[in-house]
Amino acid sequence: MRQAIEGTFHFHSTYSHDGKSTLPEIASTLKERGYSFCVMTEHFEDFDAAKFDRYCQEIRAVSQSSGFLLVPGVEVNVSGLDTLIFPVRDYDEVVRFADGNHSDARMFKVLAHPTKYPYEKVIKHLEKYAVNGVELWNQQADGSRMPPTKFLSKFQTQADRNRRRYFFGCDLHKVTLTVANVVSITTPGEPTVESVSEALIKGDFVTRNLPTGIEYRNGAKKTEFDAWLRKVLGESYLQAKVLKGVRGSMKTVWKKLPKNVQVSLNDVKNFVRNKV
Repeated sequence: MRQAIEGTFHFHSTYSHDGKSTLPEIASTLKERGYSFCVMTEHFEDFDAAKFDRYCQEIRAVSQSSGFLLVPGVEVNVSGLDTLIFPVRDYDEVVRFADGNHSDARMFKVLAHPTKYPYEKVIKHLEKYAVNGVELWNQQADGSRMPPTKFLSKFQTQADRNRRRYFFGCDLHKVTLTVANVVSITTPGEPTVESVSEALIKGDFVTRNLPTGIEYRNGAKKTEFDAWLRKVLGESYLQAKVLKGVRGSMKTVWKKLPKNVQVSLNDVKNFVRNKV
């Protein structure tokens, strides 16, 4: 019997230099909130081979002991753009991808927070590295109450826009922060790394923003991108636009702060971004 389960996509633990929550803390907290899985995406530059092995081992141990599934993944910076890869199994295969070899079919690749980059670089990156999916809405980079409409309008011109997998991601570094974006899949029995990864790779999932109810269906019952975008652009987003103005003003002030002050206030910044 197939059952619907919800999980989160794009999370960082203390295995990342900017992560504040341990894997057990993430598993227990998200389980308490009713979620069944989380796709972890640790910063790959923080790993060597030995640490990578410890990470994969702890993922398995915590998943088994907690009854909450953690899917091992990493965030790799390639040519200046961050790409999320899951499920990861071997340190060397990730190194090969980071070095420009994108032929390994076992790894599923999703471009992270594309609105952070020049649009032309995004398109070239998708093609050059055979990227399978796009994080269409990143709640930390884009806010949690309005999708990145400017980027989406540009993306509408891409010929393969209806063939990619689309995710609404969290990009959270502390599990106590609010989860705005979720992923829903159906899986037979207890979820496993293999069953969850297969569902996401095949596109058998729906990704949803909780504050607005906006969702995107992938797979066999996929949303037609243009029709979806017309509906999204037709919303007013009055509250979101006010918050976006506040967010922009705060970003301007943040950029003027000395680097050492930015580092010391990083937790405060992430908290505010999560709320605005």
